[in-house]
Amino acid sequence: MILRLLALTCAILIAANCAVDPNKNERKAVLAGLSRKSGNGKIMSWKVNILNISGDWAFADVTPVDRTGHPLAEQKVAVLHHIHSHSHDGSDKGWKELDLSKVPRDSNEEEYGPGFQKNIRKTFPFLPKQIFAKR
Repeated sequence: MILRLLALTCAILIAANCAVDPNKNERKAVLAGLSRKSGNGKIMSWKVNILNISGDWAFADVTPVDRTGHPLAEQKVAVLHHIHSHSHDGSDKGWKELDLSKVPRDSNEEEYGPGFQKNIRKTFPFLPKQIFAKR
């Protein structure tokens, strides 16, 4: 009887531990760094297609959606950098988007495919390769 109770307790603890996402707060912080206003001024949230984080860098492929979950615009691709204050207090300045307007588009594919990601890496060679891995 005690052995069954111990096994059941262990199973519950393992299941509860697996359900907790240790990166949830970090993911929320990265998404908070994305612009929140759409072209028509509506407040939106993001449907995450890809969100890869490595250290202070992140790659996001998201679709802006309204409060009811309907897409407001085409997908958005962003590379974000976590900014830390250089002052003594070490305050966190959040995640800021890199300007991707200088990245050449790949004429052989849709707007944000693997070719565009390759061009991002060529334009910004200091970015960690891990943020472009498919997960």
